[in-house]
Amino acid sequence: MTTILMSKVYIGKDVENRLLNAAELGEISTVKKILRLKVSPNARDECGFSALAKASRGGHTEVVKTLIEAGADVKATCSGFVTSLHLAAKGNHAEVVKHLILAGAPLDAETSTGLKPLDLVQYDTEVWGILNDARKGEMPEIKEYSEVPEIPDYALPSEAKSKDGKKGKKGKKGKKGSGKKGSGKKGKKGKKKKKK
Repeated sequence: MTTILMSKVYIGKDVENRLLNAAELGEISTVKKILRLKVSPNARDECGFSALAKASRGGHTEVVKTLIEAGADVKATCSGFVTSLHLAAKGNHAEVVKHLILAGAPLDAETSTGLKPLDLVQYDTEVWGILNDARKGEMPEIKEYSEVPEIPDYALPSEAKSKDGKKGKKGKKGKKGSGKKGSGKKGKKGKKKKKK
């Protein structure tokens, strides 16, 4: 039997590439599993894009939140001095922009062509409002969504009703053991009278 020895550097790069791909695709469970292996959340691909940048570009809010919690650098730049905030703003991903701002992403970071994140969004959109308010010092609020969906009242089943309008159990009438011979209960005939 032949054993193949592999370098930890190779395995590390392979796992980093899996993290980058999972972040880009928004696969939150894979990202969490890989981060548990102590892989750096600041891993970069051959073009210089970090996992945070790829998740921000794709608008994957949960992945962005997880990477930030794991210590990803929100100030890191890719080629052309593009930050994760630039990519999220350009993609019009409001929740991602909120997480990045609250994590300390620079609002005035400029690309190599001099563009700020606010320059990449359409005027008077939700993301434009978030970035503009943050520039004025008003930090965005993040709405926490429950993992259990809220069910409206009309979707809940009402009380079960039988077809003929009668309520109660269906089946045999009467109490247990009544009317049957040998049901385990003895009537008056089965008892012996004691003489005094």
